[in-house]
Amino acid sequence: MELQILEFFNRTLAHPALDVAMVGLTTVGLALLPAIGAGLLASARWRRTGIAVLAAMGFSLLLALAFQYLTWRPRPENVRLVLAAPNFPAFPSGHTALAFAFATVTALAVRRWTIGAAALLFAGLIGVSRVYLGHHYPSDVLAGAALGSAVGAAGYGILGRSPADWRWLLWPQLALVVVITQIAYLGFLPLHLLRWPMSDKVLHFLLFGAVVFWLNLWLNGRAFQAGRWAVPLALILPLSAAILEEGAQSFSPLRTADVTDLVSDVAGMLFFLALSTRFIRSKQDAAARYGAG
Repeated sequence: MELQILEFFNRTLAHPALDVAMVGLTTVGLALLPAIGAGLLASARWRRTGIAVLAAMGFSLLLALAFQYLTWRPRPENVRLVLAAPNFPAFPSGHTALAFAFATVTALAVRRWTIGAAALLFAGLIGVSRVYLGHHYPSDVLAGAALGSAVGAAGYGILGRSPADWRWLLWPQLALVVVITQIAYLGFLPLHLLRWPMSDKVLHFLLFGAVVFWLNLWLNGRAFQAGRWAVPLALILPLSAAILEEGAQSFSPLRTADVTDLVSDVAGMLFFLALSTRFIRSKQDAAARYGAG
């Protein structure tokens, strides 16, 4: 399926006018984004947004490079190249990560749907250009969009508003789970780093546990009330996703469903749920003492 999509964008849609447009998007278009971010620094009103844009683009690039050299996915072969491909591994697309980091900060900071939609559309076109030019597979672009959007959201939440809200780190954590899951299904997991005993179980414990930690902070400990039982929403949602993902592995030739992975997920969720709940209660107690004083 992925190869058919690549073939469609790279060869079926091929046209001289599109060649020019896509090269422009992937070069000049991308270069405009950090320039806009830098320009925002000159405005007192938009300085925070400019800082958030530049920081998000920088961290997105670092994350993209880290995953590229962890997976070492080759660039597409036997494609029509209008522009020479960069000398980097393919997964994920760094161009797309940068573009979506910019677009997400912009959309969240400006809060006008027309500007936000235009920024996201422009980022999407940069992603399309990477497939059209034969530099990336569609899955590389999807992973880049996930990373860039998540880091952009965190950049806005921490640097683009006052006071800084560290709960926005939920979104990069979710993106990490999505991208690492995608790597596993594509068969590009760096197995040489997972040779020590129980390393995959520790990874499950930490990845899903951290999602629950940040999600519980984001939801401020809200729970689903079922009779006398109150089940935290931060536990229900990731647990449902973990069960579905573990079941989906039965349909993949590159994955093997393993109940011990699910046990590791649940153990991590419960451990980090307890940590985040304690953190929430300590903040509530501190606020109560401050109010009483």
